Amino acid sequence: MQKRKILLVEDEITLRDTIEEILDFNDFDVKTASNGEIALAVLKDWKPDLILSDVMMPGISGFDLIRMVQGIEELKQIPFIFLSALVAKHEQKKGLDLGARAFLTKPFKTADLLKLIEKHL
Repeated sequence: MQKRKILLVEDEITLRDTIEEILDFNDFDVKTASNGEIALAVLKDWKPDLILSDVMMPGISGFDLIRMVQGIEELKQIPFIFLSALVAKHEQKKGLDLGARAFLTKPFKTADLLKLIEKHL
């Protein structure tokens, strides 16, 4: 069986490495990007089954990234989940209104992350 592919976009290196390790351990094919610009470059050559993205990042924010991904025909159906420290309901609503399938607030439990991924794959 082919591994399911996840693009992880997170600027905080320790968290990015930890999540990558969790996903790798759970048999996902993971590529990472430290910001939206790198994520877009990865997406030119690699189509993931799901995108996990932080919201607040330097350069292209997660909100800007989802807008850009939604504007690319061959990518717009990819499920998008936000990981963020933003707990304000209006910020979460904004992310969902932009097309995200879910919004997971940091810090989160590994089990909650994996459950969300399975639900949206």
